[in-house]
Amino acid sequence: MTSKTQRIDDFGAFDATLASALTGSGRVFAVLFASEDPATGESWCPDCRVSDPLIKKAISKVADSTLLLVPTGDRPTWRNPEHPYRKHENLKVTNVPTLYEFGKDGKVIKKLVEAEITEQSLEAFIA
Repeated sequence: MTSKTQRIDDFGAFDATLASALTGSGRVFAVLFASEDPATGESWCPDCRVSDPLIKKAISKVADSTLLLVPTGDRPTWRNPEHPYRKHENLKVTNVPTLYEFGKDGKVIKKLVEAEITEQSLEAFIA
């Protein structure tokens, strides 16, 4: 079994996509990150650019896992206090990047936020 990734570009599809991923046998993670700048193709958030390869490498070591890639929009969209991921009952995202692991009930088991995302913390997170 290997890990797989799935991108969720539409907020309205998040809950259904998460529910679908949770029907599998493996662990389910989601990383919420600042969307890519069309001019550069890279996230507008420096922390997101640093953490992205670390997260993908760590989660790839978890057999039979799913990593949901969840962009939060451009800077003005993300900064809006009414952003749907900020208001999401289960997520309540405050900063990007944020990495979550979900239990089979769809509730967050644990998370890492921004500077907490390091190679060492990721090793502990996936253990």
